[in-house]
Amino acid sequence: MANSESERNVDALAGEFKQLRSEFARIAQLLEQTARSAGAEAAQRARAAGDYVWSETQSHADDVAERIKEQPLASAGIAFGIGVLLGLIFGRR
Repeated sequence: MANSESERNVDALAGEFKQLRSEFARIAQLLEQTARSAGAEAAQRARAAGDYVWSETQSHADDVAERIKEQPLASAGIAFGIGVLLGLIFGRR
């Protein structure tokens, strides 16, 4: 009698282990799907931020180019002054 009861307990325990194994596999699959979804969402946000920064940079570059066209002498003087200043700063090592 003790032997058959032990066998039933072992069979029940083996069944519970199989169930746990399948539940762990399901949890692992859900975690993988969640991680992929989060990664795709982060990539999409980064792409949108990059597009925004690029469009803002282009807009500001166009504004600067327009100002240079409007005032070429002042722009050349400013560029010359910045060049001299940078030359003084980095020329003294």
